[in-house]
Amino acid sequence: MSGRPFDPVQDAPLLSAYVDGELEGEDRARVEAHLAASAEARREVERLRAFNRATAGLRLREAPPEDWEAFWASAYNRSERSLGWVLLVVGVAVVGAWGLWQAGSAIVAAELPLPVKLALAAGAAGVTVLLFSVLRERLFTRKRTRYDDIVR
Repeated sequence: MSGRPFDPVQDAPLLSAYVDGELEGEDRARVEAHLAASAEARREVERLRAFNRATAGLRLREAPPEDWEAFWASAYNRSERSLGWVLLVVGVAVVGAWGLWQAGSAIVAAELPLPVKLALAAGAAGVTVLLFSVLRERLFTRKRTRYDDIVR
């Protein structure tokens, strides 16, 4: 037999392919040589065959047409709302950035004392930090529920 020897870790998926009758040539010969030498591999092949026998008669039940209609209606609603939110956020971000640029330009050009300009910049930076903090927290808590930390 030519080629590389059977690696039980790397070539483990080949056992399933062998049970399913999907192997030919060199791979089939490598698996059969491994089966002849390994009792554990023969037990695994028998477990795979038993699993195939147990699941052979299982079939998925077809969903009723009403369920499909409800699924597609909700999918359209979700995609429309997602697109709407994306467009809203982009629009608000662009207008907000333009407004901030205009406000910053006006503050820099204005004849205000330097401490007032610094105080306005600090206030704007504080609002920005708070906004991003709230957004980050909302996005983080959306992925978790309040019950995630409960340990029984």
